[in-house]
Amino acid sequence: MIIANPIYDATFKRLLGNDRIAKFFIGTILNCKVLSLEPTITERTKVDKDTGKLTLFRMDFAATIKTKDEGEKRVIIEMQKAMHLADVTRFREYLGNEYIKSELPIIAIYILGFNLSVDSVAFGNVPVYRDLRTDEILDPRDDFVEHLTHSAYFVQTQRIKPNVNTKLDKLLSIFEQANFIGNSETTKSYLLDIDDPEIKELLEVLHYVAADTEARKELDEEEYYRKAMEGMFGKQNRKIEQQALEISEEKQRTKRLIKKLTDIGTPIEEIVETTGLSKEDIEKLNS
Repeated sequence: MIIANPIYDATFKRLLGNDRIAKFFIGTILNCKVLSLEPTITERTKVDKDTGKLTLFRMDFAATIKTKDEGEKRVIIEMQKAMHLADVTRFREYLGNEYIKSELPIIAIYILGFNLSVDSVAFGNVPVYRDLRTDEILDPRDDFVEHLTHSAYFVQTQRIKPNVNTKLDKLLSIFEQANFIGNSETTKSYLLDIDDPEIKELLEVLHYVAADTEARKELDEEEYYRKAMEGMFGKQNRKIEQQALEISEEKQRTKRLIKKLTDIGTPIEEIVETTGLSKEDIEKLNS
């Protein structure tokens, strides 16, 4: 089947504009049931005439979700998508603004066109309540704390491989960046055999977008901007991403070394001498 590439904003917006698909998409990523979903903010990728910068794709939803552990609750779903690590600073800006005005807990979903140091297609950073004295996991959650912290879920599209073992695998397979048609990355062939009705509906929307004349114009325009920005800043972005990845990997190696030395009873003074880090930095990395 020929489908529009969902990594493009023009396509992704159409997917999330369908209430059933948006509930399925968010519910599958978060592993919860989405009872209601109301869009609050939509921002598309475009060139800012004043700054010359590309804005990010962003969609916010006020949602009622039901989880196995916490039951039913109201939240803000912050959906963001970006192609380059350099866009992370704008993630922080958006979240900062949301914290100021939101009266609900925030859950962020990031769809990334680049790789982080975490070797996983999709993963979550979900804060837990832990007693600092006993290390015990605490329950229930507190509204005050929920408003000061947020859960985050990440999808790394560059790590996706063909896989249909689970419903999440099937969903993510649609975002695999492969099997493009011609010289454009706006459309591609979807080769997997899917019998899941919800995934089929999603694929039908993508197939329609690929064939629709107006949608094709939007996709072509977006691809033009992407290529223009890549030509101007691509080399710089790749350098930033590589440096950040190397720093993150080095930090992970250091953490593993510190844990190993700590586990075998190495005195802190020897760890300081071995790693070249201060006692305070070692304690932070080992926490």
